[in-house]
Amino acid sequence: MNEIIHLSATELAANLRAGEVTSVQAVQAHLDRIAEVDGGDRGINAFLHVNTEEALAVAAEVDAIRAAGGADAQALHPFAG
Repeated sequence: MNEIIHLSATELAANLRAGEVTSVQAVQAHLDRIAEVDGGDRGINAFLHVNTEEALAVAAEVDAIRAAGGADAQALHPFAG
């Protein structure tokens, strides 16, 4: 999963469209990185709030739309996820 955070936005969008990465995987990888470097005694404290639950819920919705295919899936923004 760590490699996901090193993808460019274009690479990540292509991986999402190809089904090589799910939206939930992408969001979780970034949430894990935030947890790793932000907060605590040595963290950089770049975020005032991280809405983990909503981010994962929206990612799951996007994954469901992609899996269903059809017009809704085609209408997703290239960076949806």
